[in-house]
Amino acid sequence: MIERMRSVLSPNRPWLHLVYLGFFFFAWLYQPPGADQALVALVAMAGFVALYIFSLRRRDWTVYLGALAAGVLGYAFMPVTIGGAVYLVFAAAMLGWLPHSRRRTAGLLAVALAILSTVWLMQQPLVYVIALLILAGIAAAGAAMGARRQRQEADGEARQRQASALAAEAERQRIARDLHDLLGHTLSVVTLKADLASRLFDADPERARRELAEIQSISRTALAEVREAVAGLRGRSLDTAAHEARQHLQAAGLAVSLELDADALTRGQSTALAMVVREAATNILRHAGARHAMIRTGCDEGGVALTISDDGRGGARIGEGGLGGLAARIEALSGRFTIDAAPAGAGTVVSVWLPAGEENGDA
Repeated sequence: MIERMRSVLSPNRPWLHLVYLGFFFFAWLYQPPGADQALVALVAMAGFVALYIFSLRRRDWTVYLGALAAGVLGYAFMPVTIGGAVYLVFAAAMLGWLPHSRRRTAGLLAVALAILSTVWLMQQPLVYVIALLILAGIAAAGAAMGARRQRQEADGEARQRQASALAAEAERQRIARDLHDLLGHTLSVVTLKADLASRLFDADPERARRELAEIQSISRTALAEVREAVAGLRGRSLDTAAHEARQHLQAAGLAVSLELDADALTRGQSTALAMVVREAATNILRHAGARHAMIRTGCDEGGVALTISDDGRGGARIGEGGLGGLAARIEALSGRFTIDAAPAGAGTVVSVWLPAGEENGDA
């Protein structure tokens, strides 16, 4: 409410300039008009105020119409009362609202000619002409500065709204990627264990109960991870994700080789690589049909390299889903993300490289 009142009462708001119409009545203090003259003057002023506010809101060709009306009123009233000059000043100010153009320049010149011709007809001294021209020039310049400031403020607000919209979209995409990365892997493991438990329910009830207990534990972990993802607290480390991936792959019957040697990782890098491990393990479980898998990290080219390979079907590629989101995440950390997937059962190799020790924030 306070900000709205401050905006309405800002000196940059041209409707506040209507108070200057009070100068029209100064001459009446020492030379009162007749009733008819006063009525005509008040009706004309009311019409001008309405046109002034209307053109102020539109800021289009109606401004020229309002300036023309002000010029006509000034030309008509100045021979009757010296206060009529205020209309010519308003005409200049209204033209100052508009962006710089040849039409605005022509309009201001027309106002100047109207002032000169009116004062000449009234046979006023030169100092009066100069004073009136200076007032009109100041009014036009002040209006132009205020209008430019308003346009700059409007542009700034538009840029701020655009930045807020982009930030909201980036956050939405971040949450979507995180949920895909987290839940895709977890739900694949849950599905695998649920299928296994259903097959073992009669043959080996004890193992079936263990599988169901693991499903319960995995579900609790997934719920916590979803909450972390929504809150932006994605702190799962590479080491933890790699050991969990090996456990899940081994539970599916794969032989898994795990070699970890990457200590110089920032929190954001470790989290990003953990996401890669989870997504790659999920794809192996879902699509590869592999018998062997390998997860390996080590130092390479002054950075840290992660390699995840399998001997499955191959054919994987970077798309718009999980792998595409992970590629964008790695690129945001100044890294590289590649997939080497032969189409005819030669397996898949996912390779990631990140510069060691460069804190780029969470991706």
